[in-house]
Amino acid sequence: MADIKVDLRGLEKGLKCIELAQRNGLLVVPRGTELSVKRDTEFTDYDDAEATTVFEMLKSNRNDILSVTADPERLRQALSEAQERMVEANRWLLTHMDLWDRLEKAYRTLFLGAEVCVRGTTCLDDAVVRCKACEGGTNGK
Repeated sequence: MADIKVDLRGLEKGLKCIELAQRNGLLVVPRGTELSVKRDTEFTDYDDAEATTVFEMLKSNRNDILSVTADPERLRQALSEAQERMVEANRWLLTHMDLWDRLEKAYRTLFLGAEVCVRGTTCLDDAVVRCKACEGGTNGK
């Protein structure tokens, strides 16, 4: 895997602010290191009081929003690098899922009667793959 260092999580707070603005009929307008906010004239459920509250929230999170909007080339590059990293991670995952499946089948064949989880207890709740013992309900039975 290439040594790609991008991590989009640092942009999430600014992104959430931009999304909040949009959900409330406001558009964040980037201008380099400055920001302005304007009303989306096509938004039908606009509420002045809510928009005022959201505007104050946007002001207090200005730096987080600027992390997304201040440099379009930097954002484009981060998206490009993240996409490359996801492609590599997906290739790794697909390759290892196939190998994991085949190895688990071999394990069950080689060690007849191996009806317990490959982890010794039970597969993780958020596991991408589950072993046959946990999948079939034979774990420890």
